[in-house]
Amino acid sequence: MNTFIHSLMTFIDLMALSSVVGTVLCLHWTMCPVCVGEESLANPCFDRCRRLLLYCLAGLSSSSIGILVQRSMEMAGLGITEITPVLPTVLFSSHYGSMWLLRAGSVMVAWGVWWLGRRRLASGLVIAILLSACVAIAFSRSASSHAADYGDLSLQQLSDWFHLIAAVAWGGALISMALMLSVSDVANSAEQQHIVAGMAGKFYALFGPLFAVLVASGLYNSWVEVRSFSALLSTTYGLFLSAKLLIFAYLTSRYIAPPQRGKDEAAYALEFVRRTRVEALLILAILLSVSLFTHEIPARHAAHMMMQHEHKMDSNPEKSPDHDMSHKMEQSHGMKHGSGM
Repeated sequence: MNTFIHSLMTFIDLMALSSVVGTVLCLHWTMCPVCVGEESLANPCFDRCRRLLLYCLAGLSSSSIGILVQRSMEMAGLGITEITPVLPTVLFSSHYGSMWLLRAGSVMVAWGVWWLGRRRLASGLVIAILLSACVAIAFSRSASSHAADYGDLSLQQLSDWFHLIAAVAWGGALISMALMLSVSDVANSAEQQHIVAGMAGKFYALFGPLFAVLVASGLYNSWVEVRSFSALLSTTYGLFLSAKLLIFAYLTSRYIAPPQRGKDEAAYALEFVRRTRVEALLILAILLSVSLFTHEIPARHAAHMMMQHEHKMDSNPEKSPDHDMSHKMEQSHGMKHGSGM
């Protein structure tokens, strides 16, 4: 149950961060003379982006507070009703606290930009600041994850950071467009068909570089955290990672032959909206898998622990059943503690 609650908070956090990035990208893709300035308020895509950004920032703020409380409870070994006096120590005397303060500052910057520039969100400066804040939030996640075990700005941590940035950009764009675009609205509006067709072209152009970063960093991260193919099926971490890889492979196959724009812009726009909804669901499944395995001990550690246990069993064949059960309980406790770091 504890793992499920932690995973749920992580899922909400990843979904909110992805949606913020995706919404900002949609703002950038719909920038045009009609979409900038006072007239932008009349643009349906701009208005939807502005509202969605508000909801996503609210979700990101809530998940940030929830993650801080959860991690503090794990670090201090206290219940939720006892954690308040410990929060200042966690925030100002730990590495995790410094990374969380970086996240909190970035969220506040995003809120400030949304409030001050809410009538001119579709501008290059506002979009650059919002994306920079999201990149900083992604860094704070990577710097307080398993990848940070190798040190800040290590190759492993940087690879995890780049992988997260590419994932939230691709997945966030799909989620945001699925939430904003309606098949019926697009079908009945030539203006929205033109806007959606332009967004589709820019999204497909962005897919290539993001896919390259995802594959390169993902292969490296998997090698670092797993180290063997057998661990993909023999550990909980590996099983969740395998599920993510299978979904990712199917999602990638949908981009081998994307729909062509051709002369019928309406049909192209409608097909893109329908595909986006399916692919957004696949992205949510990937985020759920990631949320589950990030709270497990990495497969390389879990496999090593299993080998140590088997070696001890072989070297002590006369060990009593009660002692063996006690050892398993201690090992289980250690895995739960490790999953929170």
